[in-house]
Amino acid sequence: MLAALTRRWPAAACSSRLAARAVSAHGARAALSTQPSSARRPLPQSDFHELRERSLLQYVIAESTEGDADSVTAAMDTFWDTYFNGEGTAEWQLRVTALDQAISAKKPQTAMEIGTYCGYTAVRMGRLIPAGGRLISLEMDPLYAAIASKIVEQAGLSDRVSVEIGTIKGRLPAIQSKYGLDGPLDAVLLDHEVSSYLPDLQRLEAEGLITKGTAVLCDWSLYPGSEGTVQAPTDGKEFMDYLAQVGGATARHTLRDKEVFTVSSWTGVI
Repeated sequence: MLAALTRRWPAAACSSRLAARAVSAHGARAALSTQPSSARRPLPQSDFHELRERSLLQYVIAESTEGDADSVTAAMDTFWDTYFNGEGTAEWQLRVTALDQAISAKKPQTAMEIGTYCGYTAVRMGRLIPAGGRLISLEMDPLYAAIASKIVEQAGLSDRVSVEIGTIKGRLPAIQSKYGLDGPLDAVLLDHEVSSYLPDLQRLEAEGLITKGTAVLCDWSLYPGSEGTVQAPTDGKEFMDYLAQVGGATARHTLRDKEVFTVSSWTGVI
């Protein structure tokens, strides 16, 4: 995701909107050093300026169990929670609980995530997708996509989670051909730039990938330090108006008057 929606909270760093806030791993290692020594091992050292996303990957590989998706998300939670000194943890937990509930209820055979960042929600969704199902996660930054692919592999989910590089605008025809997408998606998570929510959803809809019954999951994820904002980002108003117009049953999850996550049942084109 992009600089305009930079977020400052723990595992919400799974979202590519954090791309513009990449900082050196020195800060991440300093923050992680505050954990009790019994709860951590030293992160691998580098002789140059490592970005925090690289430190995240190193930490996950060192601290999680290969093939155990829950241990991977737990390691990512610990990394970001420590990095941000617990800021925003309550909002994040509400958001991921809402995501888990939506995916568990839908049991999607085909799902798409737009905005992978380092793969946290790809793993979180992937672990709940039934055997034989597929989550296609799209990330515009090749380096974040590479990190996410490795994290998905560490979680043992490569058989059902695929990370693709690019945007819906640029890659949709190729993705449709590659994965044989000729019918509606069961679930879509919009986790990229809010101003792209509506045009990307309409592209999917035009291709018959969004129909009645598709669960549209929207990440508002407002975060501490957002200058007092307590509602969904204003550039998402047109998108939310569109959801209301098509008549979807929408569930908004809020915490301390902040909208954190929205789930909508799609009912088709107006």
